[in-house]
Amino acid sequence: MPHAAPSRLLGVLLAGGLSSRMGTPKALLPHPSGGTFLTHSLDRLRSVCEEEVAVSLASENHRVELQLPPSVPALFDSQPAQGPAVGVWVALQYAASSSFAGCLFTPVDLPNLLADDLLSLVHAWRESPGRIVLAQQAEPERLQPLVGIYPVDCVDQIQRVVESEHRSLYRTLQTTDHRTVAISRERLRNVNTPADLGPSFDNT
Repeated sequence: MPHAAPSRLLGVLLAGGLSSRMGTPKALLPHPSGGTFLTHSLDRLRSVCEEEVAVSLASENHRVELQLPPSVPALFDSQPAQGPAVGVWVALQYAASSSFAGCLFTPVDLPNLLADDLLSLVHAWRESPGRIVLAQQAEPERLQPLVGIYPVDCVDQIQRVVESEHRSLYRTLQTTDHRTVAISRERLRNVNTPADLGPSFDNT
């Protein structure tokens, strides 16, 4: 009897932020290994999700600004400037309508994250595909709600977050069943301001 095909995961790059503290779109920053934060992040997701990737953006204007290739689906926030939960919700709706089992999310501003880190999340999710799987920063411990896998079955739960007053994924996930995968603090370090691009910036 043939083995069932693994459930499909959609890789979703969260790139809908305003980059106001950086002063320029973080997605277009040059990455030390070549290309931009955008191209590096997309290649990292493609290596894990077998070319099935999409980008979450604030608007069509944002897509033009980033010069996103036409071959990459763009998912636009239904409610601009309302936080990343909206991007997660829109992506889950798209994934459900396209027969994906879940979405693997990463933000565009984590230049040190590795494909191996994402594979660790995928392995944990394959063991319990009905649960949310999230990266957890080690030393000190902190949950990372934007680095993880959300099954499409939780779309209604994320909608309630979007419609709530706080719109906080982190706050909601504190009381939601999920698995965690430990990833080092350095690999989860995000870039928010020009000062974050100092000598300590490393992708080794």
